[in-house]
Amino acid sequence: MCRARTRVAWVVLLMLLVTSTRGVAATAPDLALVGGTVITAAGQPPIANAVVLVQDGRITAVGPQGEVKVPPSMRTIDARGKWITPGLIDTNVHLILMTVPEFFVKYEDRFVDIAVQSAQVGLKYGMTTMADTWGPLKPLLVARDRINRGEVEGSRVLVAGNIIGAGGPFSAYFMAGWDIRGVDLRYGGWVHPMIRERIDALWEDEAGPSLLAMTPDEAGEALGKYMAKGVDFVKVAVSGHGLGEVEPLMFSPAALRAMRDEAKKRGVPFTTHTFTVESLRMAVEVGAELLQHPNVMSVSWQKSSPAQKAAIEGLIADIARKGIYCGLMAVPDKNKDRITREWNASEHPDDRYLNQVMKSRQVEGTDKSQATAYEDRVAGLRKWIDGGVRFTLATDQGPEAAELGPVVWGRLGRSHFERMEALQGAGVPPMEILIAATRNGAEAYGLGNKVGTVEVGKVADLLVLDADPLKDVHNLRKINQVIKDGRLVDRSSLPTTRVLDFDPEAAWPK
Repeated sequence: MCRARTRVAWVVLLMLLVTSTRGVAATAPDLALVGGTVITAAGQPPIANAVVLVQDGRITAVGPQGEVKVPPSMRTIDARGKWITPGLIDTNVHLILMTVPEFFVKYEDRFVDIAVQSAQVGLKYGMTTMADTWGPLKPLLVARDRINRGEVEGSRVLVAGNIIGAGGPFSAYFMAGWDIRGVDLRYGGWVHPMIRERIDALWEDEAGPSLLAMTPDEAGEALGKYMAKGVDFVKVAVSGHGLGEVEPLMFSPAALRAMRDEAKKRGVPFTTHTFTVESLRMAVEVGAELLQHPNVMSVSWQKSSPAQKAAIEGLIADIARKGIYCGLMAVPDKNKDRITREWNASEHPDDRYLNQVMKSRQVEGTDKSQATAYEDRVAGLRKWIDGGVRFTLATDQGPEAAELGPVVWGRLGRSHFERMEALQGAGVPPMEILIAATRNGAEAYGLGNKVGTVEVGKVADLLVLDADPLKDVHNLRKINQVIKDGRLVDRSSLPTTRVLDFDPEAAWPK
């Protein structure tokens, strides 16, 4: 009887130990990546036949193989014929967003899991850090914290929550402010008012349009309360989003300064949302660390007046001089332009709804008021690149639900590759693109001392590639290994949390 009780006690103790450690990340093993070519993204030339040592999740040595000794206790990874880069950083994503109203209704109780799935898809395809710039704060914080505690694997997630001052998905600032545009963007007015109000409140979380009526001091105080909820950075609406053909200004300069001061006091990165020349000027003057889509404006560069062009060029010079980071959007993609132009619905008889989307885009492409030649759009982008701004990888990508129909937006898992390839097509050198997608993204969010380069002391967020990304950024797709926090990622298992059905590897536009 005594032995039986003893056996039962040991079984119970073992179960308790298993339960207490379940979901807690194991200690990162010591790794030695040997023989690969290291692209540090820190400014120096690639290091051929190199060694990277990783201990306790951090890089402890980087150098030529003859200069770095590999301790015998380390697990050695043969990287001969491979290229080692920092993990990719996307400074503008949406882990819980699809521009279809049914999405918010159907998946309202699964937002945390969707955020986890999105972070896992991102990690699988090389993004070791992802900054969510607009989404429901509470579910995003839960997902972020689960990843940080090691309960689930996923990309490092930075959370902003709501765009400060703007409304939720069904507000006039987003879907309710859009006209019907085929099936490309969906009007959300049919959803029951109680559901719309509930979803909008979840997104706004006391940091929505009500702040626009406050005094500067009140706005600063309200932002302070919002930041205290645990955000990693804030994104402030200097202009509107979706309200009209030309977006209005939102906050006064005094209110922006009050909020900027509050963010600086708390050490929280201050990023901005702008859609007009004047809103961009206000964002630059208030001292934002990161300008989200500063080159996207209600009046495009191609249609701007000479005075507007002069103002934009002056702002570009100011931005470059002040070292403000820019999450450049409006990056023309020659391949997508060609596919859209040549799309023939008769060749896709099983893609009825996708044909509608592509047809609507073809119509837009023939309207000179809405679209211009690829070369003209590249010229507008080059003003920013040639002006010397520090730009980041910023895609606006998000997940999709296949059963809700095609949106042809920015599909999570592939959009960052497409964006970097489009930048290369616009004449940007691969090294500049890689730095934008790694070091610049880290520095824009105040993480430059932690991630973004392959240097001693940095967290070991690394990609091992089968081909040289400096010859062609398309080679960033050829991922052999992903390492995050010094741990090898089992890419084949991701995502382990599956709510939405979509294929990141499907060729655009499917």
